[in-house]
Amino acid sequence: MGPPVPIIDFFFKAHEPGLILLAATICLISSYACIGLLRHAQRSIDHMRMVWTGVAALAVGFGIWATHFVAVLAFRPGFTLDYDLGLTTLSMLIAILVCGAGIAVAVRGTSVWDHVLGGAVVGVAISSMHYTGIAALIMGGNLQWNSVLVAVSIPSGIVLGGLAFRTGMGRSLRGLFGGALLLTGAICAMHFTAMAAADFSLCFPLSANGSIDGFWLSVALAFISVLLLALALGSTVLDEADRRRTERERDRQLRDARRLSEVSTRLELALTNMAQGLALFDADGTLQLYNQRFPNLLGIDSTQGLTGITFPQVCRRTLLGVDADFQDIDVRLAEILDSHDSLIRHGGEIVHKFSEDRVVQISHNPVGDGSWVTTIDDITERHRSQRAIAHLARHDGLTGLPNRARFNEAFEWSLSKVRENGGKIAMVAIDLDHFKEVNDSHGHAAGDLVLKTIASRFNALLREGEVIARLGGDEFAALKEFTSMDALREFLARLEEALTLRIENDELTVSTGGSIGVAVYPDDGVDLSKLLSNADLAMYRAKAEYDRAICYYEQDMDEHARHRRDMARDLWTAVERGGFYLAYQVQRSVSTGKVTGYEVLLRWKRPGHGDVSPADFIPVAEECGAINAIGLWVLRTACEDAASWPEPYKIAVNVSGIQLAQVDLIDTVRNTLLVTGLTPGRLELEVTETAIIGDKQRALHILRQIKAMGVSIAIDDFGTGYSSLDTLRSFPFDKIKLDRSFMSEVESDEQSKAIVRAILALGHSLSVPVLAEGVETHEQLDVLRKEGCTEAQGFLLGRPGAINWEDLLEASSSA
Repeated sequence: MGPPVPIIDFFFKAHEPGLILLAATICLISSYACIGLLRHAQRSIDHMRMVWTGVAALAVGFGIWATHFVAVLAFRPGFTLDYDLGLTTLSMLIAILVCGAGIAVAVRGTSVWDHVLGGAVVGVAISSMHYTGIAALIMGGNLQWNSVLVAVSIPSGIVLGGLAFRTGMGRSLRGLFGGALLLTGAICAMHFTAMAAADFSLCFPLSANGSIDGFWLSVALAFISVLLLALALGSTVLDEADRRRTERERDRQLRDARRLSEVSTRLELALTNMAQGLALFDADGTLQLYNQRFPNLLGIDSTQGLTGITFPQVCRRTLLGVDADFQDIDVRLAEILDSHDSLIRHGGEIVHKFSEDRVVQISHNPVGDGSWVTTIDDITERHRSQRAIAHLARHDGLTGLPNRARFNEAFEWSLSKVRENGGKIAMVAIDLDHFKEVNDSHGHAAGDLVLKTIASRFNALLREGEVIARLGGDEFAALKEFTSMDALREFLARLEEALTLRIENDELTVSTGGSIGVAVYPDDGVDLSKLLSNADLAMYRAKAEYDRAICYYEQDMDEHARHRRDMARDLWTAVERGGFYLAYQVQRSVSTGKVTGYEVLLRWKRPGHGDVSPADFIPVAEECGAINAIGLWVLRTACEDAASWPEPYKIAVNVSGIQLAQVDLIDTVRNTLLVTGLTPGRLELEVTETAIIGDKQRALHILRQIKAMGVSIAIDDFGTGYSSLDTLRSFPFDKIKLDRSFMSEVESDEQSKAIVRAILALGHSLSVPVLAEGVETHEQLDVLRKEGCTEAQGFLLGRPGAINWEDLLEASSSA
């Protein structure tokens, strides 16, 4: 098939202009008649609507058919065309019947989309008729098609047909002419696009029995043109008649309205402007007076008038208005009348909920002679607000999941059910992994998206006996009623799958995960708080174990975690309430025995537990984040104490690895010295090599800044851990503290003594003094003195505690 001929060139070069003008005129007349008759059919009722629908279908069907064949007569393919009688007749029937269906849809429809759909069906009729009419051409050869233009031709008729009916439905003249023009455009656009899609270059004329030639077809088309003109004129007359009838009806209504307004202006004004629906019933229960709000609020069609009907009839119409089932309407009507009977006699109000969009409060007020006044208030918005408030009170605002209060209710309900029927309840604690990193890396909007996506997945997986709630942040909790462990494991597998599926949108792709802890009623607890606490413990264990996402509560393992959590809570309480105190352990010169300084030791007397070793609570403080606050308190308190001493002894304060990782440690030390007035040379910070090795460059940078202030730096617990000579080389420490573990065997173990001797020799070679910790016997002190140790501390030289300056000064003066 050769290249497609442009539609414009095809239109002007391949047609007789006079016949094309005739086809367009027929098309316009039929379109005008169709739209006019369509509007008239819409305003008609009962069987007359069907009659005018049929007349409109004949008008547009004949018009489409006539337009097609006049345009085909105008077409110049290079040879004479004959037409198959059967297919030609079929094409006309298709046009009339399918158009009739579309017009019926538009006439009976109540919405804009019904009108558009009817016009689209007419567009289908245009296409169907055209291609059937092409099939009616009798010719030889091979008729070829441009698939692109064919694909354009069909939607063009459908779209313009839908727009034509949408525009033409109504009462305005603009709509009438606009709809007629659009329908003309639909017919012409479809026809000429489809004709341009056909390639007749490989075809030749044929004659066949049962065909009709162009002459008789022209006669038929002329007849149809006259018929269409008559229909168009008829539609104009009908439209004018409708217009006059409408005007007469409007005049009559205006006269009636003026007459009524003279009698009841004040009453009408009051009733019309009432927000309530109001009705007056006489002693027989017959409706005597009502305002428009009354039937509107009840959902009753008021166009037929309600005056004179009884209260039961009002109730029946109300039920019919909400599509009541006709089989039980009498039963429901009896129930409603029974509920209103006492209120009508004695007064009162009742609430009826017809749907989520209509909730009314009905009040009856007896007058005294048996009659009564009924008022109706629309409380839909108030009802919605109450429901919204109730929902918000029991659901999470971000995810829509139940909140803690609703979750507690669900547990109590499940508990009563299990106690009655048997079975168990699984309490499941869920915490998202690395959720803080999502917020920090992508922003809180991304975090909210993750939470809402996970919540949506949770909602999708829930079955009977299962509840999932958001307790706060990225913490969720779930309930599962079960009788077999297989059912519980299947539920947990669904939870895990929902947590691990990737979350993707246009701007974010994250892989989530979660840790799940499970506690079971009644094995692991019988009340909500205990079960949830135990599930939390199991969840934290799952978070700590990288190879497990789900952990069940195990008393021996999880109670240890509970103790650590309790200790962490008490540590924070001690920070807030000043529950710590300091002890000082003396440091002396090994050669002279004179006091050289004091090491500051932190002490905590935990309420209900007594004194707790720093070896027990310091790791917990580092884990829960309290170590920074504790370290700041220790540093400031020790400096304040030392600044008040009568003797300028040095104090040694330990710094944890977490503190050393904070750059603001530099400012903390500087501000503390400034506020307390302590000379920098009297402060010594003790750090372990383990604290340094985590981020060596950062730690050494911070220590150099502090040392530049004049503060001394000591490396603590030397001889354990890494004991790297590179660390000693990288930073000029002011003191090496020999770990106490070497002193316990230095008297009897030659290996320990050799290590002590090596460290002391290292200190001598680096010109760094060495202080030995844990000296408890004279023999240990003699070994240190013999090996040239600089300083020592331990129980032999003085136990940790408060400093008694009177005794100390007296001893110093005696010496």
